[in-house]
Amino acid sequence: MAIGNIKEKTTLRLELDGGVVDGKQKLIPRSFSQIKTTASDEELYNTATAIASLQNKNLMGVKKIEVSSLWEE
Repeated sequence: MAIGNIKEKTTLRLELDGGVVDGKQKLIPRSFSQIKTTASDEELYNTATAIASLQNKNLMGVKKIEVSSLWEE
């Protein structure tokens, strides 16, 4: 049995430095939706670093969130 997969949605999430609060690192999330599902990881990372350079906070992490549909072929 083969399983089909189609990407429906990609979201780019930047995690910015929110400082240390009560001894724990606080992250400030910034999400960008309507990203092309065909965008490569390198393109997404380069975009994230370009956006982060416009922020007052330091970039702590970049996440790619994908939503896909699965079906039995």
